[in-house]
Parts: sequence; structure tokens; C-alpha cells
Amino acid sequence: MPIRLTLALLICATPLWADGNIDPTAPAHPGAVALYLQARSLHDLGQAQKDPLLVLTAAHILRGLTLTDTARTPDPDPAPETAATLMPLDPATVLDTARTLDAGAMFTDLIDMIARQTGPPPKSLNATAATLDPAQSQTWTLSFFGGAYAELAILGNGASAVDLRVTDDTGQVICQDKGSSDTALCGFTPAENGSFTLTVTNPGTVAGSYILLTN
Repeated sequence: MPIRLTLALLICATPLWADGNIDPTAPAHPGAVALYLQARSLHDLGQAQKDPLLVLTAAHILRGLTLTDTARTPDPDPAPETAATLMPLDPATVLDTARTLDAGAMFTDLIDMIARQTGPPPKSLNATAATLDPAQSQTWTLSFFGGAYAELAILGNGASAVDLRVTDDTGQVICQDKGSSDTALCGFTPAENGSFTLTVTNPGTVAGSYILLTN
């Protein structure tokens, strides 16, 4: 999964289609959304391998991000009793994870240094949690500015894979991701201000929850 995600950050940050409300000549500028996914991947890999350096790298990335719990409603709107809870990673929690690993004195000093770090204003991203029944889809309407790099991603809880499809207001496909992963990333530059429809599908046989991330 971490290797697949690393490849996704390199491949899916560039849109798959060059038609519709998209500037195909604009360079990709992976930002806060891609960085958050990278931090999540490093954190999970570091825990699995008991590698404090990977976990510390994730904490360092997260210190440069601000994640806001944003109220957004998909169509169809899930029942209140099935509402998902947003549980994002934060630098303090990730640093605590690093402390629980067999780090040794060198990494202990590095943990303390990262905890004291200050830097430029953090990059912002918006997050919304949702649940999705098996073999069902939800759509989200999102607006992005023309000429500005747009990022969106789906980060699942591992219960089921998720498929992502992004279309512009004419129905032209901008990004599409299908596979066995519960994570999908899309980045593109709209040619003009516009609304885009994100369709998230659960192709599995069990319900799952996910987080929608946007810049």
C-alpha cells in the first residue's frame, strides 16, 4: 500500500484527460493534499516497520499543514446514525508514536528538535468525513478557481477500496482512479472558474468510511 501510494502521488497528480475545463499546459504543483497523503503513508509504513525516522518525517511534514474539518454534504446524504468521525493525523500524536518506538538517544533528541520547530505559515487543506455502503456511490459538488492548481483526494479507512471520478460541469472526465486501493488523488488546473463533480464509489462488499481532502 505505501509503495502504491507513493506511485499515486507521482502519477495521479497529473490529470488523465486533457479536454474539458482544464489547462493541459499548466504544470502540476502538488500541495497540501498530496503532502498529507505522503505523511499518512510514511506514518503507516514507519509503524509497520517500527522505524522512528519514517514516523518523524511524517511529523515534520504535518507541522507544515493545517487541516480544517469542513462541513460538506454528499448526495445522497447518509443517515445521521452512520455519520463518520474525522480522525486526522496531527504532529503531536505522530511524535508520541515515534517516542513509543525503540528510538534511542539520537532519535529522542531529533523528536525534541522537531517538536520545537517553527517555520513559515502552514499550508491549508479541508477535510470532510463520510461513510459509504457497499456497491454504492456518492457525489460531491466542488468549486475551484481558474488558473489555480486544484487538489482533491479520497483517503479510506481500509475497509474497502474506493473509486474516484471527477467531471466538469459539462460532464467531461477530468480524473479517474479505479483499483484495489482505498486512496485516490487528483490534481489539475482549471482553465476557468467552475464547478466539478466528484463521484466516490465503494466497489466492495462491506461498508467503509473515508475522508474527502481538498485544497
